[in-house]
Parts: sequence; C-alpha cells; structure tokens
Amino acid sequence: MNMKNTLKNGTLIGLMAMTWACGDANPTDGDAALKSDVAKKTLNDKADRWNYRNDPARFRMQFDYKLDNLPSEGSTEKIAWAASYWPVYKDGINHRWQGHDILSPAEKYDKAYNGWEPDENFMDLKPFDLDTCEFDEAYYDQLGQAATHVTHNNGNFRAHNGIDDDGDGVEDKDECQEHEDNVTDYDGIETWFGICHAWAPAAVLEDEPLKAVEHNGVRFETSDIKALLIQQYDRTSAYLMGGRCNEDELERDDTGRIIKEECRDLNAGSWHVAITNLLGKDKRAFVIERTTNYEVWNQPLIGYTITAQNEISANEAVSLLNLDRVSEGNGEFVHGIEEESDEAKAILEFVNTATFTQLDDDARLYRNAASNITFARPFATLASLDEVPQVSARAFESLAQYVSENGLVGIDAYIYNQETVKFVEIEMTTDWVTESHPRIGATTPINSRYVRHDSYHYILELDANDEIIGGEWVGSSNTAHPDFIWTPTGQTSGNPYISIDEVRNLIALSREDVVTPGDGEVFIYSDATTIAIPDADPAGISSVLTSTDPGTVRRVTISVDIDHTYRGDLLIQLRHGSGIATIFDGQIMPNASSENIIITDQLVEGFLGSQIEGEWEILVVDTTSVDSGSLNSWSLNVEAK
Repeated sequence: MNMKNTLKNGTLIGLMAMTWACGDANPTDGDAALKSDVAKKTLNDKADRWNYRNDPARFRMQFDYKLDNLPSEGSTEKIAWAASYWPVYKDGINHRWQGHDILSPAEKYDKAYNGWEPDENFMDLKPFDLDTCEFDEAYYDQLGQAATHVTHNNGNFRAHNGIDDDGDGVEDKDECQEHEDNVTDYDGIETWFGICHAWAPAAVLEDEPLKAVEHNGVRFETSDIKALLIQQYDRTSAYLMGGRCNEDELERDDTGRIIKEECRDLNAGSWHVAITNLLGKDKRAFVIERTTNYEVWNQPLIGYTITAQNEISANEAVSLLNLDRVSEGNGEFVHGIEEESDEAKAILEFVNTATFTQLDDDARLYRNAASNITFARPFATLASLDEVPQVSARAFESLAQYVSENGLVGIDAYIYNQETVKFVEIEMTTDWVTESHPRIGATTPINSRYVRHDSYHYILELDANDEIIGGEWVGSSNTAHPDFIWTPTGQTSGNPYISIDEVRNLIALSREDVVTPGDGEVFIYSDATTIAIPDADPAGISSVLTSTDPGTVRRVTISVDIDHTYRGDLLIQLRHGSGIATIFDGQIMPNASSENIIITDQLVEGFLGSQIEGEWEILVVDTTSVDSGSLNSWSLNVEAK
C-alpha cells in the first residue's frame, strides 16, 4: 500500500487515500511542543499514559478536561448524510449503479463537462465483469478523462491490467476462479477497499444534494452528485488523534489488553475528552475509524450518550482491567501470596508500620501474633514474616484481606498511569452513520435508517484537580474501540478532471425549490385496504386517494406499509396529474433480501406547484417471481401553499 501525508502546523494533515483502501490516515509525528513529557506511553517504567499522538491538544481547540464540566450526551446540529463508499472492486465512481444502460457518475461528468463524446457503440462495450473477469479493452480506451483517472487510481484497473500486482502467482484472468473459491480479493483488491475516507468528511462538511439536476443534457441523480463530491475529498485537510493499527490478528496479554501500541490507540481518556468537547459542547460531528484491526472504516460520528458514570476505587479499576492476574513477583509463594508482588509489598508495608491495635483489632490477628510481629519487625520478605511464632496461614489470610479491603494495594497495583488520583468507570453508546447503496433521492429524510450504534466501556484516569489525564479500555472494548478519530477542515484535492466548484454548483441547484415543512394547511389522505401484490406482474396493483381540496402543492410526504418476503422485488411509484415519482426501487436499495417495507413520512419530489385536487395513485409492482406480499396501507400528507 502506498500513502503520503502532508503535515501542516504539527497536526493539520492532508489525509490522502491509500491506493487500495477504504480510507486511511497515518500522520507523521506532530510538533515538538506536543512531545515534551508525553513522548512515550511509559512513565517511571509504568505503561500507557497518552502520548503526543493521542494528546487531545492535537485538535488545536480549547478543550475542557475537568470531568464534571463535560456533558453526559451530545449530538451534531448538522446532519451527516449517508452514501456509498464506492468500492474499488466495482471500479469506484465508474460503477454504473443504475444499470448497464445508464452512465456512471464519472462518465456523466465527462459527458456534461469535459466534452467527452463516446462512439455510437460505446454502450455495447463491456466493463470488467467481476464474475467472469471478461471485458472489452475498447471500453477503457474510449473512457473520458475523469473516468480514466478513476479506474487507474480508485478503481479496479489492477484486476485486469495483465500484471500479477499482488504477487500471488495467479494471473488476472485466473483471479475470478480464485474468487469463486472464496478468495476475497481481486489481484489484491479486497471488497472493503473504497473511498469512505472521502465520503465521511464530505458528509460532515458539505450539504447533501436533495434532487436530480440536469446539465448539458445529462441527468445527475443525487447519488451521482454525491459520488463526484466524495471523489474530490480523496485528499482532505484534518486534525487527527490516534494512529492506524495494521494488524489482522491482535495479540493480547494475560489481561486481554492489546500488546502492540499502535493497535492500542485510541487512548480511552483522549477519546472521552474529544467526544464530550466536540459533540457535547460544540455540537460538532467528526470522523471515527471504527475498526481496531487492519481494515479501515471511516464513519461520521453524530452523537453519544453516557449510560453509566461511577467513581471507583483503585482496586476496582485493577479488577476491571484484570490486573489482579498480573504478577510482578519472583515466583516464590508463601501461603498463596507471591513474594515481591504488589500484594506482598502491601502486607509487608502494613506489618512494618502498623500499631499493635491495628494488627490486633483492625486486621483481626490473634493477640500473640500481633504482639510477636511488633517485636520481630521489620520484615524484608513474607518468608521472614512466616517464621514469627503464632503467624500462620490464617494470619496471612487476614492480612491479605485487610490490605485489599482498605485499598493498601491500591495504586501500586495499578500498573499504568502512576499520576492517577481518581478512577471513573464509563459506559457510553455512540451514534454513527453507515454507508448506503447509491439511490435516487436524498437520505436526510430517512437518515434514521442509516444510523448505527456502538457501546464502549472504559476507565478514566483523573488527577487531583479531577481533570482527565488518561484512560484504559475495559473488556471487549479492548479490541473493539476506535482506531483513530479526526476532524476534517476542508477538501484539498481529488480527481484533476473534476471541478469541485462545478460539483458544488450541482448541489446548489439540487437544493433549489426543495421545500421544508412550513405554515401551510396540511391535508391528510389515507387508505388501509389490504391488496395482494401479484407476483412478477408488470401491471402491479394501484390504490387511489381522491382529493377535493383546493390549493397548490407546497410539500408532499408519503407513508407506506407493505408485507413482502423479498423487498428487492418491488417498485413503488406515486402518480398525480402528469407527474410520476419513484418512491422505492428494490433494485438499487440496500438490504434487498430483507422482508417488508415501512416508509414513514418520506419526502416526495416532483409535485411542487401542482393542484392538490384530483387523484393520487400509488403503483406497486413485483418485478420478479417467487416471493409475494401485500400492500397493507398508505397515506399522504400534502401541504398547501
């Protein structure tokens, strides 16, 4: 893999797409000011306070570190929209997502803006077929400038260039057979490779296109416009915290903690400071790389909720982190306690300094044992303590219980950040946006479909001022926590044959005359009659709602309830007057094999300014045989001007 980064002002970096990756960021070291006393994740031979790469100061913001000041929940004010990550194996934004007969986003751009005029037979030429590895070389010879750049830099060119790029000894023409045998790459191209590193910042920073736009006779659907915009975020300026783990198998120690330092990023304390300040205080979305292993999945993070926050003792922290499994002893045991271990040190410290009353009453030793200890001390080892008359296995059990219950093992047994004065256990749920398949229409009205959640469990390390100075992941969060996070600040560059200004102009046009809910009168129409949908019948079924209400349409939303055993079979349209709007097209929607369709208040385009009065007809067509279902109910909310 090949990646370059441009470092600016210490931590402002140019995030540049790896040649074959969904997305990545791997900055070089930040400036010296951040390195000072936290250059390593070790201090006094103890491990893992945050280092400069994990220091929240990298974001160059005035963060609040005092725990009591940090909100227990937060969310972004700007909705981050869903989109495809445009997989490399499908040739990136050269993918003809609407079908073979309709140009891809890159091809549309070349035709509308770059003067590309393909030959008459161009649409008969076959791009690289993922199933057969067959293709027409003439197809690639005739591509326009933008599309050619895509296929060579963000597409599947290496899968059919005649070179064994991954060095596995298998020629391109034979890779398809390998794929059929469950090999998950195409000459080194894995299915997760794409440009999610470009989608995530675009979704955070840019407005979503809301409707189709035509330019120079070329129709750009919302997903076409998104694809072009995302492509131009292939390189993004950003502030980053944490670093990439490039390990497939994560080796862990006896406590369950990841051994390799770069795979232990992001520090849990750094994470808490960042998310509570960015989303909690500033309502600002940012990008999270969710996976700890070598795969890279960048997602917009839009919200969080702290579900539990409790101060705990050092011993409780030790127990949660399984540090009580860790022995620093010498392998010699006295009554089950290891010499030179933290427990042994705590017992010796206690018996060498305690009063007779503390030994007798508090530690509940026999009076003779307590008396003999005070005369025979100090003790350098447990073995020497065991030689004292009347000090038996029972006495050792009582002493071990006493030092544990009173926290005398305490911070010495906490082998990580030694500056910690207080521990706080946190449980948190986050909200992030997942990818969508390319689709007609905006995702914002149905954004909840694309919001997913993760849960994290960790311990915060606090100093004497109750400020966060570090943290540790707990349990499953050890290997299921963010790898790195970043705050995008702007688009840097992408495909040299695509103009970001032209793309932004398409977005602006797509947002014109798109009406949000207003103060107009709303008419509600509904029908709850169940109608069976005939299988594989192009005529489908229809249901009509008749309006006698006056006025012109300002805004229309539709709700639909359909039972069906394979939703990908269905096409749903709304018709009124001369207007037709596609509500659902199973061939381009995600989760085609899922059952049923529930649509709630989905915005419908195409009827602005038409008369409300008349017939509103829903058409439902089952396009493929085998599966079947029924229309249960549907309704319209029509707002008048």
